[in-house]
Amino acid sequence: MNNVITTKIARDLYLVRTIDRQTKYFEGMWEIPEGVTYNSYVLTTSSGAVVFDTVKPLFTDLYLDAISKITDFKDIKYIVVHHVEPDHSGVVKQLAEKTGSPVLGHPLADKMLKRFYQYTGKFQSISDLYELSTGEYTIGFIHTPWLHWPETMMSYIKELNALLTCDAFGSYGSYAQIYYDELDGNERGRYRWLMLKYFANIIGFYRHWVSKNIEKLISVGIEPAYILPSHGLAARDKSVKEFVNLYLKWSLGEVEESKIIVLYTSMYGFVKKAVNALIEKLQSLGLRVVVYGFNDIERSPISEVVADVYDSKYVVIATSAYDADAFPIAKLLAELLSRKTPLSGKRVIVLAAHGWGPRAGSVIKGILELYGFKELSVIEFAAGEHEKIVESVLKAL
Repeated sequence: MNNVITTKIARDLYLVRTIDRQTKYFEGMWEIPEGVTYNSYVLTTSSGAVVFDTVKPLFTDLYLDAISKITDFKDIKYIVVHHVEPDHSGVVKQLAEKTGSPVLGHPLADKMLKRFYQYTGKFQSISDLYELSTGEYTIGFIHTPWLHWPETMMSYIKELNALLTCDAFGSYGSYAQIYYDELDGNERGRYRWLMLKYFANIIGFYRHWVSKNIEKLISVGIEPAYILPSHGLAARDKSVKEFVNLYLKWSLGEVEESKIIVLYTSMYGFVKKAVNALIEKLQSLGLRVVVYGFNDIERSPISEVVADVYDSKYVVIATSAYDADAFPIAKLLAELLSRKTPLSGKRVIVLAAHGWGPRAGSVIKGILELYGFKELSVIEFAAGEHEKIVESVLKAL
């Protein structure tokens, strides 16, 4: 598979997709063995071209070469920055220097570009709902704050009915296909999972802004035929509604009633034995049990833990004490899950093993309560008494 895919999306609108298989941890945090794509778009018009977003600096030369095959640099009239995070804006300075074009962005983007890249070129501040006429096209700009930075905005090309959505409706994955509807049934299921993983990792903390911004788009009359995100596959026709409905569902924190996530940390196997006994019982009750472990031989991807917890009804966090405290990874998980996933509609059970005395359970409980979790129970047990916890967990559920 090529590192850069260039194709026409619609009349005069091109996609420049850079496929990143080198980044192992998105934002330096989230494990992405599936890779990720960076989608830039180029609109060619009779009065000049408009480039929407760029790419991560790692791919500067590949990206600039791909752009040059669509349009001459001297014909680029504007460069639009939807969001200043470097996976979108990483080549803005170099592109602007080659073209002499102004950069268009949210009023906050000006200072951010200067701080990130010492950019001192031309900048045009774009107000909410501003419209730009270029050649035969009208581009509307919509501020969509906190999806997922304060300066995030989208572009709507009216004549093509195409909405360029930046991080919203994005996904992980290194796909050669252009559209979601090009995938078969199983592949679509996998892709929806990667969308949820991306949503939980990146948008989750700001989920309350999703419905606000979707309502805003509807209120100004935008009902796109194309959704064109900065990561992942594009949506067209019926897939547009499917993408929007998924985002609304996730923003509302809807849960899968029979889904239970079991997270455990285990230094010497005591917690793992307790978890294994619990899993067997839960599965016999017909629950869909998803297990993530952190022990002396394996560690689950935290990015996938956050994704699976996002829409689960029940969460079990099983851990041991460590240095008269909770196990560090368990503390990290408790904080991340509290920040990134919905609090309402979930039931959380903390299983805390101890040797010389209970401590871990109260620490994890304190973290969860700090962020607003209310439906939670703590079950402390001596490390060697793992058989006793199963019935206690069932009562707590």
